[in-house]
Amino acid sequence: MQIILVQPPRYSSDGHANFDTIEGLVTPRSAELMLLPELAGASLPRADYLARVRELARGAGMAVVGGSHYDGSPGGGRVNRGAVADAGGTLLAEYDKVHPYGLELRSGVVPGRPGTGFELNGRRLRVLLCADLWYSASLAGYEGLDAVLVPAFSVTRWEGPAPARQLWQHMSVARAYEFMTYVAVSDWHHETTYHGHPCAGVTGLANPCPRTHAGFFTGPPEAAVSVHELDFARLDAFRRDRAERGFR
Repeated sequence: MQIILVQPPRYSSDGHANFDTIEGLVTPRSAELMLLPELAGASLPRADYLARVRELARGAGMAVVGGSHYDGSPGGGRVNRGAVADAGGTLLAEYDKVHPYGLELRSGVVPGRPGTGFELNGRRLRVLLCADLWYSASLAGYEGLDAVLVPAFSVTRWEGPAPARQLWQHMSVARAYEFMTYVAVSDWHHETTYHGHPCAGVTGLANPCPRTHAGFFTGPPEAAVSVHELDFARLDAFRRDRAERGFR
């Protein structure tokens, strides 16, 4: 399966503008799955956000993990929430951010409920929104996942993007190896800011079973769009080897 990681060059508080940009970046039918960054939908109303995710999926001819948007919570505040649509525009899954932090907490964003994941072409995938990847409990009870998909907005307090990128790469590889799964991250370009805070641009793919030692994390720091291969046959063989050696 091929996956497209989208790293738009700039963030807009207008979710429609973000989706318009993304539509212009992606070549239709160039992969089977597309992953957008966190808050691609900004603060679009839920109906508008879902419509844009479905339209993007139909137009691109591939399943779309639609990043997220801020949605009102019945108990007050806002929830960071996203959705997945298949190539025909059918809703496959919804997911919330369980661990909002920093600016979000100070601006009234409240914890949501974790999603249950979805299947695509017979493979099990799950979405974790940004900081949720940093909590191993987020993946407890989800053995056998074939890919973890992470929409991110990696605001950082470092002077440059390098330290945050290194931390994200280490964390992504650790989760990939521990849970024997691919971990794909889509972020905004490192020159993007969110309420004055710079982004690190941590887009990339963590591979638990690369063919060379340099392949544990493949990150395109400048590319707006990158295509990566999820070799599930190789992943299955890696899992069998780990089981035979007593690591499962």
